[in-house]
Amino acid sequence: MGTDSRTFGSWRLRGGRYEQAGLPVEVLAEFARYERLVVDVARGLYKKRHATRQRVPRGFASSFSLRLSDIQRGSVVPVLERTTVDADALFDDSDADIFEEARIVIQDALLSIQKGSGIPRDFPPHALREFSSFGRTLRGDEFIEFDSGTPDAVIYSQPIRRKIQEQARLERFEIETLVLGQVTGISADRGTFEFRLTRGEKAILGRFSSDDIVADLRQHLDRSTMAPTVAISAVAIQSMDEEIIEIQDVLSIEPVLPTDWSDRLSELHDLESGWLDGVGRQVSRKVLREVESLLLEFIDTQVQRPYIYPTEDGGVQLEWPYPAGEVTLTVATDGKVEAYAFSKSDDDEEDDRAFHWHQLSEITEFVIGGIARYVG
Repeated sequence: MGTDSRTFGSWRLRGGRYEQAGLPVEVLAEFARYERLVVDVARGLYKKRHATRQRVPRGFASSFSLRLSDIQRGSVVPVLERTTVDADALFDDSDADIFEEARIVIQDALLSIQKGSGIPRDFPPHALREFSSFGRTLRGDEFIEFDSGTPDAVIYSQPIRRKIQEQARLERFEIETLVLGQVTGISADRGTFEFRLTRGEKAILGRFSSDDIVADLRQHLDRSTMAPTVAISAVAIQSMDEEIIEIQDVLSIEPVLPTDWSDRLSELHDLESGWLDGVGRQVSRKVLREVESLLLEFIDTQVQRPYIYPTEDGGVQLEWPYPAGEVTLTVATDGKVEAYAFSKSDDDEEDDRAFHWHQLSEITEFVIGGIARYVG
């Protein structure tokens, strides 16, 4: 029994992570999903062609195998080869290229969706779920080009994948993503945990397949309202309006804020009314979550840690003092943020603005501009 290999189509991964050399290891699962999709579509083609047969021949799926034989430059260009067995008498002449036909059917379907014509009516319906699963690691700025530079070229992206989901009337959308929130409960025996989302503060169910993740979850567990915010790399279920419904599996978990930042917020949370010589309102959880959102934005833009103080009226003040000047933000109980930057040498140089805490990018831009003026 001999074997032979030949190239199976052409891929080019573009955008985001693929604009640098190498292939992210988390993307390797996409090739397995694509292989399953090709088999599912080929199975549908075979059954349609042989309507009198209730099932495909034994060994149908195992007769198709893809191997990643090379990764070329030009964004990321993976080379997939199909391994064929010379002595395989599974198919007659009419079915010899059925997997190649399945590849073309998939790309024709993508082209139809891309043009706004929807999923072709003859696309095998049982393959739709695998079709919508393929590409779940793609991020918003990433896409796959199939057969680039040829008349059959077509692009696959998350928007196209979402259209597949909509048109197939599949209500749940599986995706790999980062989910921010707090771990508020764990059931190790059931392999589940409770997770309160930072966005909207909705509590959802989480699941994990590896027992190794239990220690990480427990490290960040806190049933109080000030559980530390963590970022979970997860296989999650989204609704069609992009709301996270459930975490299907945890890939990794890590704190979002540095420990000293989150510890400081916990200290403020523990202050009782009258903390300032009999006066001083307690800082509410709402204010602290707004401050946390600002700090998360500062981390993303590499703004250094501010000094963090409670204010007498229940707010929080963030300060960046420098030899030449100072930048301060005061987060009030009504969600407003008073931003102030001033020079220590020029009384006429000051900048005083008001924001709502939701204006994270504008506030961050103000802070970065002020620090740039006064640092050093």
